[in-house]
Amino acid sequence: MAQAGTLPTLDLQAGAAAFDRDIPRVLALVGATSLVALGWSRPNRLTLLVPMRAVDARGTVEEFLLRLGFEAYPAWPPSAQFVNPSTKTFMSPQDRCFIPKLTSQECHTHAAYGETGIQLICCSATREFYEVLHSVEARYVWSDRNTFYSTIVAIERAMAESYQGRFTADGR
Repeated sequence: MAQAGTLPTLDLQAGAAAFDRDIPRVLALVGATSLVALGWSRPNRLTLLVPMRAVDARGTVEEFLLRLGFEAYPAWPPSAQFVNPSTKTFMSPQDRCFIPKLTSQECHTHAAYGETGIQLICCSATREFYEVLHSVEARYVWSDRNTFYSTIVAIERAMAESYQGRFTADGR
């Protein structure tokens, strides 16, 4: 299980099996019959694509695409990255405009984090948060009570409460 200050370990078989197991649980929770009914897609057994929306200061609806990866799930949260909706990938710096600026206490985005320069959704419900050895209070550490929906909800909440527009190619 996840621990602060410890690097996540990958287990592709466990990740795919746990993702399969949790899909019906999440669908029941949100009252949906399928991933497609939610607008989500599963391009392979370890990936989930989730469209997200935010409203900017002018009232314009902005659309984003979140890609979750289940390579270390369920012991660790899914990886999370905003991607280019056309390519379903992220290339820096040209795709930085597909990252929303989120500034909530729970979820903060970085177009180029630290010396690594990676995109980081700074949230204890994302695997990358642990990969950069981010500090976290024990009560916020990923546990076996969480599912991938915990990650989606945390990011959706930040999109609704603290959206500050899009990043630019230079990371601003």
